[in-house]
Order: sequence, then structure tokens, then C-alpha cells
Amino acid sequence: MRERINRLARGIIDSGIPELVLAPDQLETVVPAGEVIRGEIVVSSANNLHIKGLVYSSHERVQVVNNAFGGLRNRIIYEVNSRYTEHGDVIKGSFYLVTNAGEREIPYSLCVQAGNTGDVYGALATPRDFGLLAKRDLESALRMFEYQDFTEAPFMKDARVRTIYEGLKGRAGRRNLLEEFLVALHVKEPVKLTLDTRGRVYENPLEPVGDFIDIASSGWGYVSAEIDADVPFVELVSRKITDRDFVNGRCRVHYRIVPSRLHKGRNFGRIRIRSLREDFIIEIEAEGDTTVDITGRGLKEGDMDRESLFRYLSLRLNYETGIYEPALILNQMTKEAEHLRAGFPDDERTRLLQAELLILNGKTDSASMVLDEARDSVLRRREERVDIYCFYQYLRLQVKPDREQKDSLVRYIRKLLWEDGAVRPYLFLLLIRLDETMAQNPLKLYESMASLFENGCSSPFLYTAACRLLKEHPDLLVHLGDFEIQVLYLGIQKGMVGRQTAVKAAGMALGIKHYRKLVERLMVKLYDAYPQVCLLEAVCSILIKGERKSGEAFLWYEKALQQGVNLTRLYEYFLYSLPGDYGHLLPKEVLLYFSYDKDLDSHSRSVLYRNILLYMNPASELYQTYTRHMEQFAMEQLFCSKINSRMAVIYEHMIYRDMIDVRVARVLPGILKSCRIRCDDPRMKYVIVRYEELEEEEAYLLEDQAAYVPLFSDRNVLLFQDSYGNRYLDVKHWKVPVMDKPELLDQCYKVYPGHPMLRLRECRNILDKGVETDRHAELLEEAMVQMELSPVFESAILQAVTDYYCKRAVGDREGTGGFNCTYLIQLDKKRLGVKQRQQICETLISQNYMREAYDMIREYGSQYISPNRLMKLCAKTILMRLFDQDDLLLHMAYQVFRSGAYDSVIMDYLCEHFNGTGSQMYEVLIQGVKEHVETYDLEERLLCQMLFTGNCEQMDSVFELYMKRKATREIIVKAYFTQKSVQYFLEGREMDQRVFEYLKHAVAGIIEKDRMPTIYLLALTRYFSTLDRIDEEDTALCRSMMSVLLEESLVFPYTRELSRHIPIPEDIMDKAMVEYRGKKDGHPELQVRILPEETDWHGEDFRRVYQGIYVKQKVLFEGETMEYRIYDHVDGKRILAAEGQVECDHKLEGKENSRFACLNEMGTALKERDSSRLSDAMEDYLKKSAALGRLFPIE
Repeated sequence: MRERINRLARGIIDSGIPELVLAPDQLETVVPAGEVIRGEIVVSSANNLHIKGLVYSSHERVQVVNNAFGGLRNRIIYEVNSRYTEHGDVIKGSFYLVTNAGEREIPYSLCVQAGNTGDVYGALATPRDFGLLAKRDLESALRMFEYQDFTEAPFMKDARVRTIYEGLKGRAGRRNLLEEFLVALHVKEPVKLTLDTRGRVYENPLEPVGDFIDIASSGWGYVSAEIDADVPFVELVSRKITDRDFVNGRCRVHYRIVPSRLHKGRNFGRIRIRSLREDFIIEIEAEGDTTVDITGRGLKEGDMDRESLFRYLSLRLNYETGIYEPALILNQMTKEAEHLRAGFPDDERTRLLQAELLILNGKTDSASMVLDEARDSVLRRREERVDIYCFYQYLRLQVKPDREQKDSLVRYIRKLLWEDGAVRPYLFLLLIRLDETMAQNPLKLYESMASLFENGCSSPFLYTAACRLLKEHPDLLVHLGDFEIQVLYLGIQKGMVGRQTAVKAAGMALGIKHYRKLVERLMVKLYDAYPQVCLLEAVCSILIKGERKSGEAFLWYEKALQQGVNLTRLYEYFLYSLPGDYGHLLPKEVLLYFSYDKDLDSHSRSVLYRNILLYMNPASELYQTYTRHMEQFAMEQLFCSKINSRMAVIYEHMIYRDMIDVRVARVLPGILKSCRIRCDDPRMKYVIVRYEELEEEEAYLLEDQAAYVPLFSDRNVLLFQDSYGNRYLDVKHWKVPVMDKPELLDQCYKVYPGHPMLRLRECRNILDKGVETDRHAELLEEAMVQMELSPVFESAILQAVTDYYCKRAVGDREGTGGFNCTYLIQLDKKRLGVKQRQQICETLISQNYMREAYDMIREYGSQYISPNRLMKLCAKTILMRLFDQDDLLLHMAYQVFRSGAYDSVIMDYLCEHFNGTGSQMYEVLIQGVKEHVETYDLEERLLCQMLFTGNCEQMDSVFELYMKRKATREIIVKAYFTQKSVQYFLEGREMDQRVFEYLKHAVAGIIEKDRMPTIYLLALTRYFSTLDRIDEEDTALCRSMMSVLLEESLVFPYTRELSRHIPIPEDIMDKAMVEYRGKKDGHPELQVRILPEETDWHGEDFRRVYQGIYVKQKVLFEGETMEYRIYDHVDGKRILAAEGQVECDHKLEGKENSRFACLNEMGTALKERDSSRLSDAMEDYLKKSAALGRLFPIE
């Protein structure tokens, strides 16, 4: 700017004005909330002229990093501070460029958007809006649901909606979470499945059979279902389906029936399809092929299978044990043997079994014939199937006894058993039947049987033989080992164990140190057979050692008590296993026992005390014995916050108003407000409780599908969580209060009013009714400090407290001496909304806390503060800062000035420091003059800026104020008049007479006129050309100026007009002139034709005389007319810029006496054939030429 003023003061005119190209020329965009972002404006020159200037921003949130710029291409960096703004706020203003190419405005409108989907968030006013969005575009809704700024959506300001969202956010299963969220908000119904659950039957499939289940879904949204089959022959293609598997609301689940996995006969199974809310079961039945073997043993053709043989051997075992009549069993065995013979005719075992049956029935002849038939087959395979061979020989001896053959067979069997070391229980049993000597040593025989068992033999025929031996020799039972347990268990089932053996086994069972399930089952069987006390004692002893506490075990303990069994820890396990529905008083002996022995865990004590409190007469002596212990137990559990159905009974009977002190009052409300929540869905493992008012959540384990949860408020949300961390809301459950003692609850709150939940309830009541007293406000403040409140509830409390204090402050008129704004000052205002901050700021201003209010505006902005409040703040702050310049304060001062709310202090401050566009500064200057405030150097600053930019609309008025009110600087005055001369001469504007008086005075005062700025001489001479008459002084001045201009060849059409006042050279007067004003660096083209002689246009030289002024001088004779066309280039295009015509003109004063006038006179006379006139003109021309030759001889 200084350089420009200096050049103007020296009369130097810039060769051209830069052409500004702005990118962008206006700014409309979206800015993210809560950030400081940068942007740029590019200011470049289209004509390669250097640009200089300053840039200002009209909005406090948009700051230019560097106000000054210069160059051909300039990047103006600006910063937008959107911190502490809200979604939907619009930052409107303009960038003002003050440059040597003029002043330009770049308006901007910046819309604040919260997150990437802020516009969408703004449209979500209600949960229904979000539900419609999810229905329309589920994927977009899913992405939004996961965004951190999803809580900025308007409908998320609802406390319950926000609580539901916080309970689901961040958990597994994003699609499921969104579904639960929408269903919980009641904006959609859960998806329901329908399918045909009728049973399906597949008869004798030989190849895999494919089938399917059609499932239909109703509604839209997420659904997931698990598919299971409980049998291997049903093979599922997929085990889970979701909504993505449905097409047009239908899904097909495929499965196969695999015949190779079917056993013979009818096979039953189920396919179960289970979603969160629905459970479907389809019964499947398939008939298995009788030829299919699913055992994998690979039987050879003709061999009987184990199942067929098993039926026969079962009957044979019953025959051996003698449990049924022999004739009946033999008859059944015969039928089964015939069935085997028919089914497996090639298996020699069937013939041997038939032969044995014939022997047992006394038909030895027939048996011999059957044995003869099998002889060749058995002997052929004697080496590989020695068991069958020995059995065959045994049957031969039964038909035809032979001592030698018998001894030989015994030796052979012994060799196989003991020498080869093989475990062959069947051969051992044959040996017992064949060798009578074995029975002579029962102990050795029993030990041999036990040895076979230890080597892996578990044949029931072995157990039968051992049991028969024990029955004959009871002394062999000396301990209860594994073998004895198996033998006795089979024996008691088959009726082979006598009472004496059973009692002896019971005694041995009491000595067993560790629990064994088979011993328990044995003792139960023995007691069933012989219901004696010793056996009952043995049963209970085993159960106690196994710590059995089931309902079945309780029946045994109860029976033992009834029969007077005296067993260690019997009473304890009776109590441990006591069923929940035990509806009468415990046996007296149990109560007496525990009145002395209190070594019980808390669970058992709660069971005992509950029974006493419910069913014992409080007036009884035994009840009084328990009273102190029950009270002590109740307090212990209370301080541990234990609650369940049993403890609820104990608390209800043992806690009284008088017992409630501060310690009790801290924990008892949680007990009194507990509810039993039951959920029958076994997949749910936890109950999650969230309160609308609190940030934290509580998780409670579901034990036996129930949990005891304290619920202090109706404003709660219950969620259920499975073992994978997935959460659900729409889960069927039951909620029942555990206790109903409102008087105890009131006493707790009376004794301990600081209980968090009591304070929370009070806070809610205060918010519902409004803050009315300082005490209410203090309670809300303490709650915010001491409790983890939810954002929505905390925001509501902040709003209520700030509203209260602000209203108090408005009612106070005594300034800082009256109302104390400490809370408002110390409050963390980052948590507040925009309107709350504005409310607090205005309150601080009203109470004269100017420094604090100004700091708030510096941090959070002032866009919502009323102009009157801002005016007060500005005026006070200006005085406090002693008028020191501050950009923010200056911005606010101008803001209130524009709104019409200002005073003399603000005007004084603006006049001293404000800079902006010319119109803005002029408005401040004029108002400052009207208000009679000190304007400092504002006139000079504004005048210089106008000269710099060329925006001179109000320049004369400013110059007049500058000349009248301030001490002027010569350089600025000269620059001003140079600019005025430019406006007059180059721009053709009308000028005030005082301008020309100054120019005349300035030029006249300089002897060497060539040192004066050329523009001064041009403007003044042009001014003289418009006057009809000038005085002698002006004439002399004009003559001296024209001599300088003519010497520089600065001739213009107006030069000829000066011939009225001073002599002008004939070579100028004799010519017609064409003037064109274009660009200095332009190249205009001139085309002319002289009429009437010429018809075609031709080009002529067009000389630039001064700046962008081009002049063409042309000699025209009388009667000639020159038509012209001027072409110029604009934006790269050649256009016709001007056209017209000029004629020969010699009527101006002084022009008639020239030789060129004489020539024109001769031409006219010749044309008119006037010889006399022609002669006079020629004579006149010769005389003037001779006179000129004599006066100005040419050597």
C-alpha cells in the first residue's frame, strides 16, 4: 500500500490493473463438528500483473492465518474452528479482499455436521424415523448404529433409548444388536418363523434320501435359528440360518437320511429348529434294512450276529441262576435256538446249542444225531475255534460218558487255560463242570474266578458261578472288592444272594472310604431285597461319602432318620439335600442337633433358619434358642448383600426398624428392592441391569435360570446375555419382588439419607418439579460429582442447575456484590450445550464478571449472545484493557456496531483499530464523526486504502474530512490529486472545481514544467480545452504545459480545441483525429476508407499515445470523409470495439489562415469551376509560402 501511495504521489500511474481470479468465488461446504480444520482460497492474476492485498474474515470462527498476501498466485490459508458447535449450526460470513485490483467479497456458508452422517442424523427425530431408515437401507442403519457419534442423533437424547443403546453397544453380533434395539424401541415386530412340524417317515431307504424343510418368515429384520439333529442318521446340510438365507420371506433347509447309519428296525430321531423366541421340533422315523450292519464288525456270511446270540445267552443265564421255572426257560430257549438255526444254518454253534437243549430235556439220542451232523465242521476248524471244539467234546461226554475222554478233555482245557495264558472264561466254566476236584478247594476256585475277572473277564456266567460258590461258602466273602461288587450285584438281581450275605456286604460297605456309584446301586438293591436298618445305614453311608445332595438322596436320609439310624453327618446331609418344596417343620432331632452344633455353611444355615421361621412356634423354647443365631446370621448375610428366597424370609423376620443404623441402611435398601428374575431360556447366563440415570451397569449370574437383582427404580432396562457375550432384550422372563417392607426402606433413607439410590430418586424428583432452592441445586451438583451419571441424565441436571442459577442472577440487580456466580464460573462448560453456554455467558455479563465472560466467548464463541449483552461486555473489556488492540474484541465491537448496539467507547475503539473494506471503514468513520469521538488516523487509513484499491466512491468526502480534521501529509495529498487526475483524464469522470484549482496552483508553482506529473498536465490542459475563455495567467500556464506535452508528442483530439486559447502547430490543426481508449498492453487494429474515393477498407497504423489511449491523425481535404473501424481482442476474441467517421473541418478559429486551408479553398474553387476564386486562393497560398520562406529560411 505504501508503495502504491508513493507512486501516485510522484504521478506514476500503474500500467494496468491485475485481473483477479478467485477460486472459489464463494464457499458452501460442510465442516465436522468439534474440530479445527484448514482450507484455502487461491487468488491469482489472469493478466500476469502482481497482486498485493489484505484479507479479512467477518466471522470469529473463521480466521485467516496470514492476512497479507502478494504475488501472481496466492494461497490464502484459513482455519475454521467448529469446536463446541452443534450439528446443524451454520457459520455464515465473508472473506473481504482489499487488493490493488479492488475489493472483492467471497461469501461463505459452512454447515456444521456431526460425523460423516450428520445430515442423516438430523432427520432422525424419533425412533420411528430410525426404524424406517433400517427398513429402507439396513446396511446403512447398521453402519450408523456402530458409529461413535450415533448418540448425536436427536432421538438418542431420550434417556431410555440411550440406556438401551449403551447396553447393546460394542457387543458381539452387530445385526442381532440392531434387531434387539429396534424391537426394544417398539418400531418393529420381531421376525417370526413358521414351518410344518408334522412328523416324517422314511420306509426302508436303501440309498441316501434327500429332503428339506420349508421355513417362512414374517416381517423384516434380523433372525437367526440353530438347527440340530439328535441322531446320526439325519445329516444336516447347514446347522444355522439367518435372515440372509431367506429369499422373499422363505428359506429351505436341506437334510439327508443316511441308510448306513440306521440299525435294523425302526429308528427315531428329531430335528430341532430353535431361534431366540421360537422352538420347533420335527419327529423323524426311518425303517432300517435288516441286512445292514452298523456295528462295523464285519460279520462273515453265515455267522450269527451278537444281538441274536445275546437273546439266547440271556435265557441261558436265567436257566443257570434258576430265577424262573426250568421248563419255562427251556421252552423259550428251544424257540430261540430254532430261530437261530433257521437264521444261521451254516453256523455250527446253532447245532451245538440245539444239542445241549436236547440233553437238558433228556433227549440224548436226538442230541447224538445233532452232534454227528456237526462233527465234521467242528473238527475241521478245531484249531481256530477251540472253544467250540471243547464245547462239542463236552456235549459228547454228556451223551456218552467216557472217563478217559473226560480226563483227556480236562487236561486239554487246563493246558489252554494255564499253559497258554489265554483268558477263556467259557473254557473255565466247562472245566468246573468237568473237573470235580475243583469244588474240593472252594477258596482256590474263588481266587481263580477273581483272577479271571482281574484279567478282563466280565462274563455274567462267571459272576453266576462265583455267586453260587459264595452262597455255598459265605466265608469266602472277606472284603467288598470290584469282583465281589459285580458278583453280588448280579446275584441280587437274579435272586441268588441270601440275607446273611447281604448283611455281611452291608457291613463291609460301611468300611469303604470312597464313594462308588456301583456300590450305591448294590446297597440299594440289597435294601430293596432285605429292608433292614443295617442296609439302610450302608446306603446312607455311601451317599454321604459321595456327598449326594439330590432329592433322591434326601429320601434315603429321611428314611434313615425315621428308622433311627445313627450315622455321622447324617443330619447335615439331610439338611443339605432338603428340597425347596419341603413344607413342614424339620424333625425335632435335627433341630436339637443343630441347636448345639452350628458348624454349617451359609446355604445350609439359610435352609435351616427359613424352616424354623416358617414352621416353628416362636413361643417355643427351641425357637428362642435359635433366635440370637438367626439374627446374627441375618446381619452377616445382610452386610454381604446376600439375597435369595430363603434369605428374604430370614430378613423379613429378623430385621426390625430399631436394628437399622447407618451401616445397615447402606446395604439394606438393595435387599429390600431385590426382585427374583427367572428366565427359562437355558442359553441366557446373565441378567444385565442398566438404569436410565447411571452410566455403569450391573451383571447378575443366572443360577438355575434365576437371579436376584436389586431394582431401585422403574426407569431400568433389563438385558440378558448368553455365554458368547451376545445380548438380548426381548427375552421372556418373570420378575417378582422378593420382599415388601416399605417401612424398613423409609427408615433406611431416614437414617442414611446419603444412600446413592435415595439421592438418585431425589434428583429425579427435583428435575420433575424443577429446582426451587439452593439446597436442590447443591444436591444436583453433588450427584454429578459423586456419581457416575449417564450423559443424558447429567445433561438434564446441568440444564436444570444452570437455569436455576441464571434465573437467580437475573433477579439480582446488585452486581458482583449480590449474587455469587462461583458455580457458573467453575463449571466445566465443555459438557454443556451451545444454548446453555450462551445463557451462562449472558448471566456472567449481567453480573459484571467480564473477564470470565470474555474467556468463555474466546473459547466457545458469541453467536447466540444478544447484542445488548455483547455491547456491555465490549465496552467494559475495552476499558479494562485500556483500549489495547485485541482481534476478538475488535470483531465483537464491530459486530455490535453493525447491530446498532454501541456507545462512545466502542466507537472510539473502532476508530482507533478497525480495518476492513472501504465501505465498512467509511461507515465507522461517518458514525464516529457524528458521535464526536476521536477518529485517530482513520481518515488517513481509509483514504490510503481507497487510493490503493481504486474504490473511490466516497474518496472526496473522506479527503475533505482528512483536510479539515487532521494534520495532512503531502505525499497522501499528492496521491489523492493524482488519482483525481486519472479519474478525470482517463476515466472521464466529472471533477470538482477545487481539484483544478489545486492542479493550477501546483503546476504554476513549478518553473520546470517537465518535472510535473504528466497526468497533471493532461488533466489541466483538457480542462482548459473545455472552457470558452481563460485569463492571461491561465493562458501562459496552458502555453507552458502544451510545450511540454507537444515535445513528448502527447497530442489528442482535445489539443485542437486549445487553439482558441493558444497557438497550436498547423500540422496538428490540419489533421482529423480518431481516438480510442483501450488497454495499455493491447493491440487494437484500425481500418479506414476515405470517401468518396475509396470503397475498400485498409489498415492504418494506430499509435498508443498515453496509457491505453490510441490516436490516429489523418489529413483530409475538403469534401472527404474518413470512415473507421477499430478491432480489439477481449478474452482472446477479436471484436469490433468502435466505429465512426470524421470529416475535413477547417472552421475552427485560427485554422482558416493555414496553407492547408488555402489548398482546400483551391480545391473547392476548382470543383465549382470558379476561376476567379481559384486565382485568389493560389495567389494567397504563394504569398504565405514566400513569407514563411523569408521568415524561416532553410539552409
